[in-house]
Amino acid sequence: MMNDDAFAQMKPTAFLINCARGPIVDTAALVRALDAGRIAGCGARHDRSEPLPDPHPLRGRENVIITPHAAWYSEQAMVGLQAGAPSESPSRPHRAVAAERGHRAVKGKSRAGL
Repeated sequence: MMNDDAFAQMKPTAFLINCARGPIVDTAALVRALDAGRIAGCGARHDRSEPLPDPHPLRGRENVIITPHAAWYSEQAMVGLQAGAPSESPSRPHRAVAAERGHRAVKGKSRAGL
């Protein structure tokens, strides 16, 4: 858990990058560390209460980037998901596994061009 003790051990040039799911960062301790200059900033995904309440002590800071749980969303991503979903049915799992591994026979043929 990232708490006051953990932040006290970090260099003032350190950035906390939190991609984890679950409550591993004590938000109050993070705010104290940022206010005191114990760390340089943070980037994190926030999933406890979305959207992040306004006001919130992490809002409006130049050294903080908070992404919502659904940071992947865009109109372009939705079009790709909707177009690709029918071709990625459970009857073709071998293609998905091969694409994940970068198999040359399917590489570049997914809806995302990967």
